[in-house]
Amino acid sequence: MTQSEARELIPLHALGALDVATASAVEDYLRQASLEEQREAAEFREVAALLPFALLSPSVPTTLKGQLLKRINEDLSERSATGQVLEFKPKLQMEERHSPRFTQWLAIAASLVLAAASAFLFWQNRQLRNERATIAQELQATQSELNRMLAPSTRIITLVGKEAPQASAKLIWDTTRGEWVLQVFNLPAPPAGMDYQLWYVTRDAKISAAIFRPNAQGRHELRLSLPAEIAASLAATAVTLEPKGGSPQPTGKFYLLAQI
Repeated sequence: MTQSEARELIPLHALGALDVATASAVEDYLRQASLEEQREAAEFREVAALLPFALLSPSVPTTLKGQLLKRINEDLSERSATGQVLEFKPKLQMEERHSPRFTQWLAIAASLVLAAASAFLFWQNRQLRNERATIAQELQATQSELNRMLAPSTRIITLVGKEAPQASAKLIWDTTRGEWVLQVFNLPAPPAGMDYQLWYVTRDAKISAAIFRPNAQGRHELRLSLPAEIAASLAATAVTLEPKGGSPQPTGKFYLLAQI
């Protein structure tokens, strides 16, 4: 989360409207924020605490009011008889609740709620736009890759496992651009001090193309630019197991092989 995003979410944080992870990110930002930003955050929290008072008071049945007043009068009579006086000022409390200052605080609170809701919607819309843009880019890349695979100029070649029968690989060769995409599957992890090496095999030579190590699942992907002079005389491609860093010429056994 950027500093700008965290700053926009401060009102929602004061209202307790964020999930745990987002609230934690805002709190991390506030710990290192300026004194002015921390003061604003404190004011948001103070106003948020006043929001419950902005709710409309529920209507009270007339009979309940009468019963309550009767009970108060009885209590006042008992306290007067014992010399105790209970000061009761309901009118003053209502006046205080509807005082101009209190009304001003309610207006501020309502404005903050509106600002917080707007900030949240703005942040949510931006998140959705970013996600949509990312998905669109991924779809475009996938479509481009699919179009390349289906193009008449693309060859798909299967490398079969020799030393490791469970291993295999797919070679997607864009003959127009001279590009290779090699996807390796189920290749055993190389022993310590060893690497796999991919070779271009022509009628006259074996030329090193790449050195690699598969992941824990035995998978790897290589993207290569095939030199035009090699493409013209290419007869096969192979993967061998070589000393770490590769060899000038193949010395190990063939783990993957395909005739071209």
